[in-house]
Amino acid sequence: MTEPKVDLPSLLMVLSFTSNLAVGFFDPYKILFPKEIGLTLVIFGSLFFVYVLYYLRSGFFGETEPKLDVLITVGPYRVCRHPQYLSFLMMVLGFDLALRSIISIVFTFALSLPSISYRAKKEDAALRNKFGEEWEKYAAEVGFLFPKL
Repeated sequence: MTEPKVDLPSLLMVLSFTSNLAVGFFDPYKILFPKEIGLTLVIFGSLFFVYVLYYLRSGFFGETEPKLDVLITVGPYRVCRHPQYLSFLMMVLGFDLALRSIISIVFTFALSLPSISYRAKKEDAALRNKFGEEWEKYAAEVGFLFPKL
């Protein structure tokens, strides 16, 4: 029987998002901010995530190692190498704002954003190994987490 493999970047990202939300729910100090703006960000982040899934499909369900045999460079991947993580960041920040939690916002920038960056960098390395020159050309033209300006 094989031992289950722990995908550390994925685990760190899930733990940071979960702690982010938990802190937001229990934070007794609330900032004065319209929660509707946060909810709007959650909705847009969720819709963007569904759009990303349309292109990623079965490649989403997996570990940091790429599952697909083709490099996706269309749709949201034309402008950003990791649009799914951008959508996660939008949703988490939206929840922070909807919950009006300053501590949760700090957690987003101190834990969630670094965990997203860590996983995305690990994915970049795996994609570079799998796709070689095709990946190098793509990465030179397209932004990491945000579109290149």
